[in-house]
Amino acid sequence: MKIFNKEEYTEKELSLIQSENRKQYLQLFKSTIFVQTTLPLILCYIFYAFLPTIVLITWFVATLIITLLRVYVNYFWYRDDFDARKTKVFEFVSLFFSFLSGCLLGVTVLIIDFSQYPEASVFLILVVFGFSVGTVGIGSYWFEHFLVYNITVFFIYIVVYFVGFPESYYSLALYLMAFLAFMIQIVLTFHKNNAQNFWLIKRNEKMANALAEKKKQAEEFADSRTRFLASASHDLRQPLQALNLFLSVLKTEIDTDKGQRIFNQLEKCTDDFNELLESILDISKIDANTLVVEKDVCSLNDIFDNLKRQFQLQASDKGLNLSIDMTEYHLYADAVLLQRVLNNIVGNAIRYTNSGSIEVKCVSQGDHLMIEISDTGPGINKEEQNKIFEEFYQLNNPERNQKRGLGLGLSIVKRLCQLMNIPLTLNSKENQGSNFILVVPLSNNVKPIESIKNLDVELRLNAKRVLVIDDDASIRAGLEALLVQWECQVMTAESGNGALKMLDNSSFIPNLIIADYRLRNNKTGVEAINKIKAFLNNESLPAIIISGDTEPSRLKEVANSGYILLHKPVRPAQLRMMIQRSS
Repeated sequence: MKIFNKEEYTEKELSLIQSENRKQYLQLFKSTIFVQTTLPLILCYIFYAFLPTIVLITWFVATLIITLLRVYVNYFWYRDDFDARKTKVFEFVSLFFSFLSGCLLGVTVLIIDFSQYPEASVFLILVVFGFSVGTVGIGSYWFEHFLVYNITVFFIYIVVYFVGFPESYYSLALYLMAFLAFMIQIVLTFHKNNAQNFWLIKRNEKMANALAEKKKQAEEFADSRTRFLASASHDLRQPLQALNLFLSVLKTEIDTDKGQRIFNQLEKCTDDFNELLESILDISKIDANTLVVEKDVCSLNDIFDNLKRQFQLQASDKGLNLSIDMTEYHLYADAVLLQRVLNNIVGNAIRYTNSGSIEVKCVSQGDHLMIEISDTGPGINKEEQNKIFEEFYQLNNPERNQKRGLGLGLSIVKRLCQLMNIPLTLNSKENQGSNFILVVPLSNNVKPIESIKNLDVELRLNAKRVLVIDDDASIRAGLEALLVQWECQVMTAESGNGALKMLDNSSFIPNLIIADYRLRNNKTGVEAINKIKAFLNNESLPAIIISGDTEPSRLKEVANSGYILLHKPVRPAQLRMMIQRSS
């Protein structure tokens, strides 16, 4: 099956086009079988009065046999999985039968005398060349088939009209030649277009498959990145959790001023480390869709006050002027997530601004409020402005200075703003500073907002009997020391089964369980807590899960358990607050 096209196809592309053309040819041939068998019968009926019966029956039987042979070859013999040799045999046989069909249709010009039966002859010409026009569709896929059939039919008619049996009809012969040339041109155009369309379809399919493969690879990379972050985060959080617990216990044991100064520096280092891990956790929470947006009326004044208390000293240490406009506006937003967004933007501005000021102000726009954070830092060129919102991307930090963070802050800002449906824009020019703008809805219904009172860290918890389950000995020891310092009664175990054995052999009945999420032998703290609650027959027994995992699937599992979830490293004050709330 030759493809009459000037396009230079590869051997594989040409094979695909030929295969598609054969499929389309077979479908079209099938749709014409009824016409191929009924029209010859109709012709015999119409010309019965003009011709001998034996001639009509002979012609009809021959036509029917050829049609049935073509049906057999196309639908009972040919298979899509034929090799190249068998496919060529099929094409040759099909073309041969097409030639015979053309001959049988062409000889009808010899059966009806045009001069004796002009009206019948005109009708015959219309029927015969109606057949020819009907092959245009097939020819657009198999051009050779169209040529063999139609050239055979037209050749016989044209020769007869030129030579004359009994008379010549030159004008009619010329008309048929022109009509054949016109049909060949039209069918050739269709054929070329179909070949090109198949090629484009296959190319697009190939590109789509390649794109799908790239998408799959990107998703696999994202999953592997998430698993890596989760694993690395968990492994880093374990010793850091123990360090935080022991530091809290150690603080009350240091008496000298020098010791307190060293302790404060050590505590600052762990705070920085905690902040870096919190950034990784924020990313994982968003990936896991476990970060719930809780919108309510919130005071912008309280949020700005927190900003000032958190960053004023840091800005002063760098010689920067931090200006925050205090305001009485109330917003309808998630105060915690909005605070996180502003903290990241202001902290980032202080980190990258070496001189000048950072200004936080707001401007009302109807039922929304524009919060602007401007700095006099180095600014960002247009090429970098989109990149700074990518994870781990940092400007002018090729040496990966740890004081400049991980490059997660603005990535978290962008994703939290999308989560809260808060528009975020950046206006910046190189050497002229940067300006971030958030558009937050105002609240029309201002209600009293209760401030969170600091818990009394000296409050005694001696009424608590706490069961601690953790497979890390250092964390068990640190938790036990801290809880004992808070005058709790403590029992520790490294597994759920170990805790059950200890409870079975003692009179200790816990009124709180603190369990690590990931335990040995692929066990989880959720499973351990459920077993202990069933053993004690106390479904209302409060429990706290402490997890160092950031993998999205694990975060979802813990969130669905219904237990209080704290992420390592847990600060002692935070743990104490959760213990008090669980009372």
